[in-house]
Amino acid sequence: MSKRSLSRRESDLILALEWEKQQIVSLQEIVKRLHCSPAYARKMAHVLSKKGWLEPLFRGHYLLIGANRGPKGVPEMNPYLVARLLRQPYFFAYRIACVHHALLTQIPSVIHVAVTRLKRPLEIKNVCFDFIVLSQKRFFGFEEATFFGEKLKISDLERTVLDALDRPDLVGGIESGAQVLFEARKKIHGSKLVDYLLKMNDSALARRFGYLSEMLKIDLSKDLQHYLKNQVRRDPAFLGEPARWGREGVRNKAWNLVVNVPKEEMMGEIRMV
Repeated sequence: MSKRSLSRRESDLILALEWEKQQIVSLQEIVKRLHCSPAYARKMAHVLSKKGWLEPLFRGHYLLIGANRGPKGVPEMNPYLVARLLRQPYFFAYRIACVHHALLTQIPSVIHVAVTRLKRPLEIKNVCFDFIVLSQKRFFGFEEATFFGEKLKISDLERTVLDALDRPDLVGGIESGAQVLFEARKKIHGSKLVDYLLKMNDSALARRFGYLSEMLKIDLSKDLQHYLKNQVRRDPAFLGEPARWGREGVRNKAWNLVVNVPKEEMMGEIRMV
């Protein structure tokens, strides 16, 4: 009996999954489909894994290695299949979105996914996925994209830029956030930015955006300039994350912003002509 052989019951399960184009299957689903006990489902999954029809992903979940993967059962190598596991609203964000929009080049070691409810990190195909919980008010600004043939949701350009300045720790630091803003300067839509900033309602974010736009000599629409200036508050905000850069620095009076990051560090990979 070859490694990829199937018993009648195994064949019924695999054929049903292939017919429905379902690439990821859980033990609970095997129980439901076969009307069997959890113990039998675990045994079935173990046998099918040994035969090369299933590949363990993480606890209780398996990747289907269908007939289209050949007689040797070469598994699918796309880690972004994780999107099929998410039973709640989500979108890929932060550094992976920056790479997708060609604002940064280095693919992150940890891929962040915005969700609405707490979810434990996952590791699939040696790729780590970390889930960032956002409130319903902040859950906007994403679009559909294709990663290695897998359709998923990812933050759009404007949301990606704002996220990089809102959570610079998730994109490589405020210096990466400045690079993101600089690279996106000719592509972003001012009206959409104002709309997003209004929804996010974050004074520190607005002040970072305003200060960096001036530093990088980026032209902003009058509406956007007006909004940013009106976001300056009495309490100072920090340009860089205080946990990394400290709380000392020159106070920029126009933005009431503590510039706690040296300019040479901020410019980093930015090349202004």
